[in-house]
Amino acid sequence: MKYTGYDVTAIDKKKGTERFVELCRKRWGFNNLGTLVVRKMRNGSGMSVHATGRACDIGFPDTAEGHADAVQAMNWFIKYYKELGIEEVHDYSGLTKKGTEKWGRGWRCARTAGKPGWKDWTADDNGGSAGAKWIHVELAPHDNGGLCDDDVALEAAWRALPKP
Repeated sequence: MKYTGYDVTAIDKKKGTERFVELCRKRWGFNNLGTLVVRKMRNGSGMSVHATGRACDIGFPDTAEGHADAVQAMNWFIKYYKELGIEEVHDYSGLTKKGTEKWGRGWRCARTAGKPGWKDWTADDNGGSAGAKWIHVELAPHDNGGLCDDDVALEAAWRALPKP
């Protein structure tokens, strides 16, 4: 799977993306903090993947239990990224690795030599929301193995996976 990033501005919300957020709400009690928003990235370098309708921000409570659920969710997303069609996950609070608490880190389906991996962020190179209490997830478009357009297929894939 390759990383798509911004490709085209959506006209409407994507059914699969919306279902993904709803399933996260049901499983972990997360909140929908936004999906389709036509805007530039926080660093101003280009359009946000939110403009495609394939990105979502899902909030979690700033409690020990909320943090544990966020870690569990991120680890599950990454373990099953191919099945769920996930291209990127942002851990703004650095919950998944000690030492990244200040700037966070980002996981991508294709990093070095096209392999998936994490990138620890710094003051000069980060996801733009250091310390935020939400997870950013980007789903792949249909032509890259994604389910962002198909809520039924996304839910079927989700339910076929072992629960975390």
